[in-house]
Amino acid sequence: MLHIFRRGGLSYEYLERFGFFSAAKKARLRQLNSVVWVHAVSVGETVAAISFIHAWQERHPDDDIVFSCSTSTAFATARAKMPASVNRIYCPFDFYFPIRRVFRLIRPRLLLIFEVEIWPNLILQAKNRGCKVALVNGRMSDRSSQGYARWKKIFHSLFDSFDCLCLQSPADLERVSRILGSDQRLQVCGSMKFDQVPDCDTTDQAEQLQRCFGPPPHLVFTAGSTHAGEEELVCQAFKELQKEFPTLKLILVPRHHERAATVASLLDELQLSYRLLRNKQPEVEESGSVDVLLVNSTGELMNFYAVSDLAYVGKSLGGQSGGHNIIEPAIFGLPVLHGSQMQNFRQVVEIFQNAKAAWQVERDEDLLPALRELLADPEKRQELGRNARAVVEQNRGSIKRSIEILEELDAKK
Repeated sequence: MLHIFRRGGLSYEYLERFGFFSAAKKARLRQLNSVVWVHAVSVGETVAAISFIHAWQERHPDDDIVFSCSTSTAFATARAKMPASVNRIYCPFDFYFPIRRVFRLIRPRLLLIFEVEIWPNLILQAKNRGCKVALVNGRMSDRSSQGYARWKKIFHSLFDSFDCLCLQSPADLERVSRILGSDQRLQVCGSMKFDQVPDCDTTDQAEQLQRCFGPPPHLVFTAGSTHAGEEELVCQAFKELQKEFPTLKLILVPRHHERAATVASLLDELQLSYRLLRNKQPEVEESGSVDVLLVNSTGELMNFYAVSDLAYVGKSLGGQSGGHNIIEPAIFGLPVLHGSQMQNFRQVVEIFQNAKAAWQVERDEDLLPALRELLADPEKRQELGRNARAVVEQNRGSIKRSIEILEELDAKK
């Protein structure tokens, strides 16, 4: 709860986290039948859930979908990208009474939890009401596995409540098996992030680039999902490289849009001219070219990857760790750079590294020379981008495999 206050995004919808809804939404939810409840905590999981929901609705058009998430940015992404027929709510806090209120209202037959969300009240109340529960696109880090192992008796019981666990990789299966044991409910389906089919109309982005950067040609570098510490690294490298590559421009997309003012102050300190993009429109229409487009809106990162020449994916340098999704820029055949701290995407990084399809920057000071080498060598950029796109194509199919398994589960009495 304190995290919500710190991050912002607080509104009347905060009440939904206690299981209270507006009269209109409550009436709409009460009318649903044959409900499939899909839960994804934040933006990354939500993006995967969007593709899954599209595919599920094609095969099961009569199902009513309820989608829940836990962050305001995920909710905004769902609102922008999901079909209008999907009922969106904030997931209630994992306390008995808020969870009970929601179950009494929507009465789901399936609860599909994306990736890593293990909430005892949510899962156990679903089971007590005869709702089948599945972990979808599931993953487990080494750190989580070690934590669960310390309390194995408790977490064995919780994981045993799942009717099905669709996991991203053999490594995830092995980690879950340490807790649950060998079990036919565990299935490796691959990562749904490879199955993203972006609905990108880049007309707006191309116009925005021309308004902000002036007439082409431009060499566009997008730094996506950046965090504190990384923007300084990226911007300092960018400023240095502009001396050698005068057409170079930067699109900077912080992971959390409420940090835009802090990032803008950094750009001022570095004397980099910039335009702030808020709600898909520049905050101030100005004439003339700027160095940086600072994006302060939700759900547009993929669109900017689509009009870029190379990309850096954040939360992996500058004192950050865990990483973000390198598959997103790879979908567009971009050469992708990321730092060494990619603990949450270890299997994905391994796939890309084995195929020579991404550039891992080992240390903060290595970012500048890595960018310089790629900017100076168009053929190397093209090769890295081709390899990245090939990796995406070779690893598609997780959604189809997962849906087939879930349909078998759904058919069981």
